[in-house]
Amino acid sequence: MKRSGFITLGAALVAVSMMSAGCCKKEKETIAALQGQYNELSARNKDIQSKLAQAKAKQMDLESQAAQLGVKNTAILNKDREIARLKSELQKQSALAAQQKPTGQWDVGRHADRISVGSDILFDSGRAKLTAKGRGAIDKVVADIKSRYASLPVRVYGYTDSDPIKRTKKLWTDNLDLSANRAMAVTRYLTSKGISAEKVETVAMGSTRFVAKNDTRTSKAKNRRVEIVVIKD
Repeated sequence: MKRSGFITLGAALVAVSMMSAGCCKKEKETIAALQGQYNELSARNKDIQSKLAQAKAKQMDLESQAAQLGVKNTAILNKDREIARLKSELQKQSALAAQQKPTGQWDVGRHADRISVGSDILFDSGRAKLTAKGRGAIDKVVADIKSRYASLPVRVYGYTDSDPIKRTKKLWTDNLDLSANRAMAVTRYLTSKGISAEKVETVAMGSTRFVAKNDTRTSKAKNRRVEIVVIKD
């Protein structure tokens, strides 16, 4: 009786042992499977992190290139604006010079012929000494007078714009004074080139008898002039 009970207990212990062993094996397999999944996910995560770092580095590089391009574009834009400004200024100066440039054509009238030369060509600003360009312009007038009006009297009129004398107050009392000295400078040059002084009359007109409004630089330049008039009768 005792032996039979021992055998039964042993069998039970063996069964329990076998069940425990089976249970541990399944858990180990499960743990191993989970560990494998974890390792795979970790590897994927590392790969993703690496790609993300590369993407960030590329983004930073692109942003740096964009910033450099932005600086270059700004510099180019500034240069374009400066070029446009210089072109505009050159066009204004060219237009102004064209308006002041003597054409060499006399304004022919019934009783007198006249030619007008811009003071900005003849003189520096606020001055009454003929420039090299001014002497060249008057040389053409001298040649015309000698060839076409040799025996006729000549009048030299000096004009200014309406702006009061400011920068050269120490030189001139007013615009009339300046126009007189400019007209006399042209008269002296005419006579130095062989035009008889007895035939030349000098007249200061100051800021009178405008040929254009005094509201823009261009119109004021037209009014600053010396007119040389040949009296035909």
